[in-house]
Amino acid sequence: YDFNTKLSYLALWPLIIACNYLKKYDNASFVQEYIIPNLLMQWISRNSNENVVGIAYRSTKLPANALGSRGINVVLPPKVRYEEMANNEFCPNLAKIFKFTLPVSWQVLKTVEYVPESVAQSDRENLSRRLRRRKNRELTGSIDDEILNIYNLTDFYKLETCMDEIQVYAH
Repeated sequence: YDFNTKLSYLALWPLIIACNYLKKYDNASFVQEYIIPNLLMQWISRNSNENVVGIAYRSTKLPANALGSRGINVVLPPKVRYEEMANNEFCPNLAKIFKFTLPVSWQVLKTVEYVPESVAQSDRENLSRRLRRRKNRELTGSIDDEILNIYNLTDFYKLETCMDEIQVYAH
């Protein structure tokens, strides 16, 4: 990174730390850890002329992959007033950024036996063997981390690829 990028991270570090508290009590009705992130989101939403479009943060569900690109949540709040949203189905500013497909039911699409071109049967067999070996060796730890390493064999990947290969995108 260049000097200005490093300086930017350093300047934002207190805000980054303030937004990275883990929820202390799972059953609490008020979650104090969300105060600073919510204030940040309100600021981003109200400053429509700023270059900041949204925020990205790491999932607390995948701590082992903290350095990878997986497990990153992205929030892009609408940057419009209520009156503007009343006349539009989507935020006009965000709609310019994305390409849309017609809505498809996840449950219906999941029933289709669609096999993405890029997934070979041997990959599925290797995954099955790998997961059985994991059980036979009585390995502990998060199976979610293991599955993230073979994302292209999951239903999520299958559905994502199916949508990408068969849908026509509208602008």
